[in-house]
Amino acid sequence: MYNINNQNIKVKYIHWWLITCCIFVFTMVFIGGLTRLTHSGLSIVEWNLFSGIFPPLINNDWIELFEKYKQFPEYKLINKNINLDDFKFIFWMEYIHRIWGRLIFLIFLVPLIIFLKKKYIPKKFKKHFFIIFSLILLQGLFGWYMVKSGLNDKPDVSHYRLSIHLTMAFIIYGYLLFLTFSIYDLKSNKKKIITKNKIFRVINLFLLCLILITVFSGGMVAGLDAGLVYNTFPLMGDTFVPFDMWDLSPRFINFLKNPVTAQFDHRILGITIFILTLFIWFYARIKNLPLSIKRKVNILLLIVLIQISLGIATLISYVATPLAIIHQFGALILYTVSIWIFKSLPFVSK
Repeated sequence: MYNINNQNIKVKYIHWWLITCCIFVFTMVFIGGLTRLTHSGLSIVEWNLFSGIFPPLINNDWIELFEKYKQFPEYKLINKNINLDDFKFIFWMEYIHRIWGRLIFLIFLVPLIIFLKKKYIPKKFKKHFFIIFSLILLQGLFGWYMVKSGLNDKPDVSHYRLSIHLTMAFIIYGYLLFLTFSIYDLKSNKKKIITKNKIFRVINLFLLCLILITVFSGGMVAGLDAGLVYNTFPLMGDTFVPFDMWDLSPRFINFLKNPVTAQFDHRILGITIFILTLFIWFYARIKNLPLSIKRKVNILLLIVLIQISLGIATLISYVATPLAIIHQFGALILYTVSIWIFKSLPFVSK
């Protein structure tokens, strides 16, 4: 009995640690979106891993940082009329973004070392924690690589790097959430039976992949300012398929560089998610899946409807910052619920 209770306590610690990590990464996506929408990402022109932890404390420090910022294209071409107080705002936004990233790293690494030393982590989970650690480290390095792309002649970060950075954040969050649910199953120690409906599981896995592709597409839309090219719905101007989505040559380059094509792709992906979710909703009822699954699918459909409404509102409002950040927040909630459902499918509790 002692060993069983002791093991439950160990798993409980890991479970709450993972929940904390999920909350911090979830918040990080929100902060990153706000940093992007307030055009604050290029306000800190250096990457000092350790000295960058400390913010400017006196006025001379602020002046020095502002003078450094003035040497780069964003100030010269876009923000040449801002004053020191304006600079402080965009600085704090990016500073919070970077500090939060460092906090995530420490909140994951320190308990990981402790739990490994005390042998709290089950062997089958160890490799997953090392993969997540590598992804977090890579994400931090890639974040600076993204910022560097906006410190050259063009005062805007590469939309490719922005999309990858955003998608990697979702992948890290999703991976942590998968492990959280897995550890919860281990902690609860419920008796389970395997369901035989593999088709439903495959459909839900496809939905998860589609959400990640749509997130990447959203990063492309943000990076190319594609939300400002057509601000009508359901048509783009006078047609459903705009003629100028093929303006660039060769044709395939439109999918990478044309803002019109980026917005069209994002619309189609959003509509596809809605159709697939509707199919999942009907399928759960036709196959008479457990009530708990049906309820979760009800929540999923509701969130998809809200998310589409937010996307349309963001578009019509010419990408108003509050709507845009709520829309990104909605994508993360949709992703969370999709993982929740997916982790409920392989087993049905007795």
